[in-house]
Amino acid sequence: MTLTIILIAAMVGVAVFMFGMRGASNRSPVPDAPRGEPQAIAGPRAGDGPPFETEATASAFAECYKLAFTVPGFDYAISGQHEAVLEKVNHNAAAAVHQREYFPRRPMLLPKLMQALNDDESTRRELVRLILEDPALAGSTLQRANSAAYRYSPEPVDSLDRAVVVLGTDGLRSLLATAILQPVFRQPKGHFDNFAAVTWEHAQRTAAASEMCARVLGNADPFIAQLIGLLGPLARIVLFRLTMETYREFPDIQPRAEVFIRAMQSQAPNVAGFIASTWELSDPSIRALQEQTDKIPPDTMSPLGQAIYFGELCGALTLLVKRGTYSEEGAQALLMEQGLSRKVTQEIWQAANRAVQE
Repeated sequence: MTLTIILIAAMVGVAVFMFGMRGASNRSPVPDAPRGEPQAIAGPRAGDGPPFETEATASAFAECYKLAFTVPGFDYAISGQHEAVLEKVNHNAAAAVHQREYFPRRPMLLPKLMQALNDDESTRRELVRLILEDPALAGSTLQRANSAAYRYSPEPVDSLDRAVVVLGTDGLRSLLATAILQPVFRQPKGHFDNFAAVTWEHAQRTAAASEMCARVLGNADPFIAQLIGLLGPLARIVLFRLTMETYREFPDIQPRAEVFIRAMQSQAPNVAGFIASTWELSDPSIRALQEQTDKIPPDTMSPLGQAIYFGELCGALTLLVKRGTYSEEGAQALLMEQGLSRKVTQEIWQAANRAVQE
């Protein structure tokens, strides 16, 4: 009797197992995520997204360096006195942000204007008074107010008071950081004369894309994203000056582009963080820059860190498309591969292009 029960139980078990296998074989497989439309940043779980740097992103930034230094390619076999220059630059990079010959102090108007623009109680008259303290900024304000993006009447905007009204708070915020920092990007003629102009254009595009990215993704201050987005290109200017000055200590050799580029690749994120600390920017700003230094995946970054990451990548790609190095379709596909939705990609793309048209 007991043996019979055991045999029956075994047969039932086999039948259940076979039925389960048949059901599994009849189920449709779970479809893969669509490849043509990557998820937005908020979609994937942290850690599921792409790495900070891929072969494609590294190639895009390398192409920007080729444009900036006007070289067809790189030979990274750095030795002899050139290696000594690079070692000295790497050693002195942190201290460079405190030396006026490499990097000027924080623009005096920056904290005052930031406070005024963020204060709902500030009056238009107070903003005009602050802008008038810097003639270059006043000129930039009038120029922006008369641009196609803001001018809404045939009569020119000929007063700062009216310009402030036309631009509004968002327009003034967009103008502020780039207008105040623009003189820093000017370089004397000599070696690599295209570097300052290309870096400034990349900076403008990056700042505008970072601002728009923060705006459309939310949870980050667009104005702060714009300002922080400028610090990466600004760090490269600091390192350019430091490297050029270091080469003067080696009069027997001519400066090599690869030495400058290697210094920027290894030190620019750190120097950007040093600048932010020197300027006493907020902890979230410094943390967002540290995320770039640590090269953490973009989907694990803070909202401000994501805005900076995608802003700089978009700035580089729009620059390359403008120069005919990349196709627009391929460049936008790279942004989506790194985690942006198509909608966000197109919005920051348009913002980066507008930045150099106004």
